[in-house]
Amino acid sequence: MRYKDIFYSLMKKLVFPSPYASIRRMPSKFNIDPGAILLETANFRFDVPGHVPSPCVVIGKDSMVGCNFIFESTGGEIKVGDRTYIGAATKLIARTGITIGNDVWVGWGCCVYDHDSHSLLWANRRKDIFQQIADYKSSNNYVLNKDWSAVDTKPIVINDKAWVGFDAVILKGVTIGEGAVVGARSVVTRDVDPWTVVAGNPARVIRNLESE
Repeated sequence: MRYKDIFYSLMKKLVFPSPYASIRRMPSKFNIDPGAILLETANFRFDVPGHVPSPCVVIGKDSMVGCNFIFESTGGEIKVGDRTYIGAATKLIARTGITIGNDVWVGWGCCVYDHDSHSLLWANRRKDIFQQIADYKSSNNYVLNKDWSAVDTKPIVINDKAWVGFDAVILKGVTIGEGAVVGARSVVTRDVDPWTVVAGNPARVIRNLESE
């Protein structure tokens, strides 16, 4: 093997550490079907020790995932059904729950975010930044002691046969109906009816599809 190949191989391992390392360290947090495929870009991040419930990551048969599973607090579940594909650089950020059904396509670079991250009130956000600074200086973990009590959070559901285009954003409380299509770079703030195409910011219905 050439030195350049060795260098790129090492860099690849540094940039994309094996997703199986997290599974080996914390097996109780995972329920992954043996037929599921974890791509090298897949990553599991638990920001706060003692995350519950277990398992909090469920991936079904023949699904192929290359996304980031991110848990910023001591709650949240992410469930992926069978034969579902989730592309690289997509972030699934859960505090309550994200459920993705069977036969779903989620493109690259999407963000599925089941909470607001901060309060609408400036006084609460001010507390957040001071707490983040203190936590980072003491532990390098800026959400270690975050106060989540003022943060609005609602579960997200993406139903069977849906397709979410690249760079789309799905916000808290949204349900995407069966067979629906979300256009690339759309921002979805409301429920999407089954067998419709939505696009834009905020996403609106631009076409109806025949159900299958």
